[in-house]
Amino acid sequence: MSLKFQAAPKDELVWHGLDSMTLLFHRPSGITHMLAEPAPAILEVMDNDWLTAAAIAQRLSRQFEIEPGANAENVVSARLNELFDLGLVARVSH
Repeated sequence: MSLKFQAAPKDELVWHGLDSMTLLFHRPSGITHMLAEPAPAILEVMDNDWLTAAAIAQRLSRQFEIEPGANAENVVSARLNELFDLGLVARVSH
């Protein structure tokens, strides 16, 4: 059983960069979240697809230089669970 995640629809999110943080307004909840990397990058590479943490880590590694030996999948998985708790991603078991 693997978990797959999908980002909230793009029309539900309003992005604003603020120095090293990203402000993300979630229209359905009316809440503005302050996100640090890699959370904004994770949401961006998800597009509108249902993806596993491993697939997202792979997409990120194509766009960003990730340190050799870094366990990107574990980092992505932890951030996805946080984003799920915030209501910014949906999660299903497959």
